[in-house]
Amino acid sequence: MIVRCENCQTAFKIDDHLIKEDGTKLRCSNCKHIFKVHPSAPPAPEISEAEPPVKKPDNDTMTMVDFSEEVFDKREHLAERYVEMGVIGEGGMGEVKVVRDTQLLRKVALKVLKKDAASPAALSYFLREAQITAQLDHPNIIPLYTVKQPNQNEQNVSFVMKLIKGKTLGDVIREARDTYQENPRAQLPEELSLASRLGYFLKVCDGMIYAHRKEVIHRDLKPSNVMVGDYGEVYVMDWGIAKMVKEIPETLYGIQKIAAQKSDLYIGGTEIGSVVGTPGYISPEQVRGLPDVGPPSDQFSLGVILYELVTLKPARPGDMKKKLEWAEKGFLNQMVHLLPEKKVPPELRAIIHKATALETEDRYLSVALMAEDVRRFLRGDEVSQLPDNLPRKMWRWMNKHRHLTAIVVLSLLLISSAITIGTLFSERAAMKASRIREKTLTHLLTKVATQAHYIDSRFMRLEGLLISLANNAMYLIQNAPPNTENIYWLNDFKVPGKGPADLRESSLYGQRVSIDYPVVKLAPGVRREDVRPVMQRLAPLRHHFRKLLLDSRNSIAPLGEEEARRLLTIHGLPVSWIYIGLETGVMYSYPGKGKYAEKYDPRVRPWYRLGAHKNAVYWGNPYIDLQGLGMVLPCATSLYDAEGRFYGVAGMDVTYNNIIQDSLTRTGAIGVIESFLLDEKGRIVVRSSQLGIEPEEHPTDSALHLELFPVQEVVNKIRRDESGLAEVSRQGESRIIFFHQIPSLDWYYVEEVKTATILGPDLM
Repeated sequence: MIVRCENCQTAFKIDDHLIKEDGTKLRCSNCKHIFKVHPSAPPAPEISEAEPPVKKPDNDTMTMVDFSEEVFDKREHLAERYVEMGVIGEGGMGEVKVVRDTQLLRKVALKVLKKDAASPAALSYFLREAQITAQLDHPNIIPLYTVKQPNQNEQNVSFVMKLIKGKTLGDVIREARDTYQENPRAQLPEELSLASRLGYFLKVCDGMIYAHRKEVIHRDLKPSNVMVGDYGEVYVMDWGIAKMVKEIPETLYGIQKIAAQKSDLYIGGTEIGSVVGTPGYISPEQVRGLPDVGPPSDQFSLGVILYELVTLKPARPGDMKKKLEWAEKGFLNQMVHLLPEKKVPPELRAIIHKATALETEDRYLSVALMAEDVRRFLRGDEVSQLPDNLPRKMWRWMNKHRHLTAIVVLSLLLISSAITIGTLFSERAAMKASRIREKTLTHLLTKVATQAHYIDSRFMRLEGLLISLANNAMYLIQNAPPNTENIYWLNDFKVPGKGPADLRESSLYGQRVSIDYPVVKLAPGVRREDVRPVMQRLAPLRHHFRKLLLDSRNSIAPLGEEEARRLLTIHGLPVSWIYIGLETGVMYSYPGKGKYAEKYDPRVRPWYRLGAHKNAVYWGNPYIDLQGLGMVLPCATSLYDAEGRFYGVAGMDVTYNNIIQDSLTRTGAIGVIESFLLDEKGRIVVRSSQLGIEPEEHPTDSALHLELFPVQEVVNKIRRDESGLAEVSRQGESRIIFFHQIPSLDWYYVEEVKTATILGPDLM
């Protein structure tokens, strides 16, 4: 609930369970005034951070604030945070303003729904756009910072985004066109050159590759929806009519039809086959209102954008009626440059034809393959849609190696009589096989890179959960209001009847555990009365412990209480243990259990040494869990107060089996013998063959020794921070090792595959 100081009117948030029924006295963090607060009405059910908002009656589309992020916020209300500085853009439903963030002292963009358009459907649409944009975390997609809470007595919604200083891709095309029209012989500035324009286009493709991987379709790609920053950064904007690949069309029709009509993007159609988009760039299947519009539709729009970047002319000229007729038939204008004497490169012509094919099955299999062809063109290599014949291949090679070409030509003149027709055919066959082989290996490299990025995102999320725990722990230690939470010491778990009420046997942990209360474990020589005050302040942290375990799962679906208990006690979650160890020698561990040796001292455990006196989150070498969960991977970070004094360590353990099942099992993988996670030195942290295998006996008070990956070539490249592949012979057969870096960990994801399985005997 939100409360205000009676003296200075400072607003801050307090979790409802901290307020007693007869009221609780609070001290204002600003003026130190003491006042009494009474409980409010029961809060709405809590939802996870990435979960879409639950629709409520009376047109209320606001969502609950995450306890872990907002409950200890002592700053002013978010609605008072932003100061408007002017309007920079306006559409049919909303307008974009420049506002000043008074807390972070920066300018940001605020997209606001117009008051006259704030219907329930429009509010849902607007919030839905914010949710989709916020979950697309990519350097080439406009970042969304937060949804701004409405002012008092206002039923509206707005969201805060990055303020981009620059121009649209349409402005880039227009400036290049104007330069040529003023002087056909003019030399374009570097930022307007064809190479730069194609560079901007590739960044757009990168953003859409990521969005498609997230199963989001933009449906309104056009130059005006792409911003190019002053430093060359590129952002895909305006996800207002985006849809999920698996989304039921009827669920979007009401809200997006209203939005599209307001923004002149609604073309027509029935509820199931509603047609939204921009006629100059829309795909044939989208203008026909087909319900299963997918990534190929965005690829078509990207092909039209590429057309305009190359020719500097609109692909579909004329009025709205003509554009719609052309769109339905998949027509584009004749591909001729603005200046007739300038020829459109045949490689780009082939790429555009492929991407804008009438039928979706005739287009590229993905935007990634289309972007790769554009990159090949920029490198001066052949593209997949226009394979080089032998003369062109030789010309391309000679153009890259002119000095060597002169020598080769002279040599060829001397031995040309020895070249036969059979040799030519043999070379052509070999080159064709080489192209197929290269294409196959490139495709697999892309798959491995995608899996590495997925692993990176999973570990970054776990790090974020641990940082949130550390911040909340330090707040409770220093500034928490009084509480009456129960504290259970180690002996309470051992004596029948003294432990928590929910203490019962767990098949997952192989012992009696409590998922409602952590356990307090004292190091030898530490007295209970010395640490009781700080443990009482930490007592409310039990709610955050439970939520952290549940939030570590790879799902945003809501959980019922019974399902949550089964996950916590039977099936298991990625994070198995969470703990706080203080320098005073006391440990607060969840789930609560009684199996700790009396001599157990948290300060000498590997996880404590891993995180102590450091300023970031660290992942350590695996070790064997004392409580019987096998091998676990520790993650730890230090606890510091506001003056920088070290208090202790917050840590958590992730089980090997979960890492293998979630990160080392790539969907659709063929021919994979084994997958690995290697550290920066090329040592094996986790391997897929360890799934379900009990660890060998090992001293449990120390981290395990990591074995070096057996292929030295791969180890050497990893130590040089390289990603790629290596072809080796192991155990009497040919194998290919693919490896790609995981940036947040500085580790590598590795796959070892059978060459014969992925290439076949003809391409080995």
